[in-house]
Amino acid sequence: MTSKPRLAAVSLAHHASPFGPIESEWTDRGLWRLRWGGAQADVTSPIKTKTPKIVSWAQSLDDRLNAFFEFGTTTFENIQVDQSDWTPFVGAVYRHCRRIEPGTTLTYRELAARAGSPRASRAVGGAMARNRIPIVIPCHRVIASSGKLCGFSAPGGLETKQALLDLENPNHSQLHGLAM
Repeated sequence: MTSKPRLAAVSLAHHASPFGPIESEWTDRGLWRLRWGGAQADVTSPIKTKTPKIVSWAQSLDDRLNAFFEFGTTTFENIQVDQSDWTPFVGAVYRHCRRIEPGTTLTYRELAARAGSPRASRAVGGAMARNRIPIVIPCHRVIASSGKLCGFSAPGGLETKQALLDLENPNHSQLHGLAM
């Protein structure tokens, strides 16, 4: 029987965004969760830790989030992520998802193929649904084969997904015929 990995102590940081405050949770292995809103999100006191490497990681994330929300072109590939509970399949899916360039999209099927499991588009959808670090793992860039937007768990759902895609490329909806 496989046991779940034990979480190291969690540190919190808070970040501003046009979609409301974002809270990041960190372990000594990296970013554990990124979540919009929440009563705890206090952007006036951004980092609640004294661990130097976590302070550095959280500041790097904050800088990248600010650039992303201003320009829409920033990537998050270099953000340290805690992968301790990822299966090999989920790890492959998330690593390939992180490589999707801002302003572009892939279908669940295309992402499955890139991750080495071309027939696993539904499993990719499940991995995207369980993604606890949206934007850093840009699940908003993954769409249905029909070109429609589907499945986004952040507040605002599909409207937020569309807004993130539009932020990255204002002509994206028209260029690719996306529909909700």
